[in-house]
Amino acid sequence: MAFTGDLEQLHIVDIIQLLHTTRKSGTFSVKGERGESRIIFSNGYIVGASHLNNRVRIGTVLVTLKIITKNDLQQALDAQKKAGKGRKPLITTLIEMGKTGHEEASRALKKLIEMTVVELIGWTRGTFTLDANDIAVTPECSYPVGTMEQTMSLDAQMVLMDALRIFDERERDRQNGKQVPSFEEMFAEVVPAEEAGPGGGRGPVITADDLGLGDLDHLERRIPQPVQASETFDPAEIHRQKIRETLTGFSSEKQEEFVSFLFRSAARMGGQESAARRDVRTRAMILFSEDELIKHSVMTICKNEGVLVFATDGEEELDRIVEQCLLIRTVPILVWDCPGTPAGLLSEEQIVSLRQRAGVHYPQVSMIQMTSAGDYAFAMQAYRDGIRAVFPKPSRKEPDGAFIDYLMEFLDTFNRYIMTFFGEQTERADEDGRFARLQNSVAGLRDLMEPQEVSRFLLQSVSEVFERSVTLVVRAAELVGDRAIGLQAGGDRGPTSAASLKIPLTMPSVFSEVVEKGRLFYNESDDRVLREHLFTGIGAPLRPTVFLLPIKVRGKVIALTYGDFGGREVETVRTDVLQILADHAGVVLENALYRKQLSRTGSR
Repeated sequence: MAFTGDLEQLHIVDIIQLLHTTRKSGTFSVKGERGESRIIFSNGYIVGASHLNNRVRIGTVLVTLKIITKNDLQQALDAQKKAGKGRKPLITTLIEMGKTGHEEASRALKKLIEMTVVELIGWTRGTFTLDANDIAVTPECSYPVGTMEQTMSLDAQMVLMDALRIFDERERDRQNGKQVPSFEEMFAEVVPAEEAGPGGGRGPVITADDLGLGDLDHLERRIPQPVQASETFDPAEIHRQKIRETLTGFSSEKQEEFVSFLFRSAARMGGQESAARRDVRTRAMILFSEDELIKHSVMTICKNEGVLVFATDGEEELDRIVEQCLLIRTVPILVWDCPGTPAGLLSEEQIVSLRQRAGVHYPQVSMIQMTSAGDYAFAMQAYRDGIRAVFPKPSRKEPDGAFIDYLMEFLDTFNRYIMTFFGEQTERADEDGRFARLQNSVAGLRDLMEPQEVSRFLLQSVSEVFERSVTLVVRAAELVGDRAIGLQAGGDRGPTSAASLKIPLTMPSVFSEVVEKGRLFYNESDDRVLREHLFTGIGAPLRPTVFLLPIKVRGKVIALTYGDFGGREVETVRTDVLQILADHAGVVLENALYRKQLSRTGSR
């Protein structure tokens, strides 16, 4: 039976994670306006893929990566044709001909699968089908799933992380105005496709069997069957199957209660919100555990928060995952399960040893330790090893109902803590970004020479925070508008003239106070002059919170930069950063005036 769904309800990233965590096998097909792609899963691992409408082929990838030559590819294709029914997959043929090795061939296959996933990440519209009974890259070919997995299998989440990195890099380049070639352009065919056959159609193409993911001797050609009806893809049923496996011995009522808890957690966000979440910095968690129940549960409750959860119980794989995360500039949080999980082999001594080793090798990675309730000594040792937090994990020894209740409370609290952690991590990263932008802004100010250039630079800086901004020049008895950003309708963010604005300084107001005292203002204001002389000209904002930033030269205010949020709600603003820019702008203007004075003196 095939299951179908809509990408608007469930994002590609979520589907891949779900198939990985539930160890599903089958062909995952995605159809959209651009065509169709397929990814083949075996026990949650990716074992094959066809790029969009077969536009990129494995032979071309091998040649483009300089693993083989164009002549090598042609010889292998000719050998396949001569072999007839006994032909072997393209990669198998190349290896037997001595043209490449298994490791290099695997690298090319990984690249093809990676490109397929990158293409699909950007899709928000379309339909998908998961057919657990069909393991095929093309409708004409199918392979025993076991054979495919033995020949080539890739960790779905590692592929996903690489694909997210490549997708983000390509999107960033596009936003910066760079030309980003399509994969079809990068891997254009190097050997012409077969000429049209007698029936007018195209001849044989390089398809599933050419991927080298199985032995052609095991190829099963099937007589086309009538199209089966497809059921709606139901993530809750996948959770239900997994919980039945991991909560054997518990009552069906408690199992269903736990399934409902997981499903509610997984359905917190709609498809569009989930897709939008992919625009934020990738968050990653590594769970070191042998407990299938806790691994599935943690992955489920965290995935809709934009968190990639990797689960492992091997030391070498742990290092590989951490290093891969750091390679793409994502600092993961490392979570250790408590030792002595049911049927597990990890002892307390092993956990402590691995934890201490990780603390030395990856000091930038924060760690969390799960413990058995009441294990005071182990918890204290964890804190001594630099663990950020310790969570007491419920024991299966609790009565049937109590364990499930405790587990749901544990998972809910754990999820809240993790999201708080990532929120703080994002704030720190944003703070670092603000500091970097401040450094760049200060460096940019140094190159400016004219007062108008400096005032417009500050106007631009304020407009990056506030919806509307205006430069007001100080005259003897009034402020006169110079340039403004955000006042024009239609989303125009370029500077426009604000010369019609005139604000008197002869009566008490928030403006005259800032000019006299030289200190910025950021607060709500019901000032009469503000209402009658500024808002009558530009319109009142949604909220009466306004910002006034003075520019001083030799202790005297020469201009103000005004800002408000327009039709938006009020947000937190780092006014200290803008104050630093204004102070530096004043120094730049003083230096410019000093240079002009020296120039005049020297010319006499």
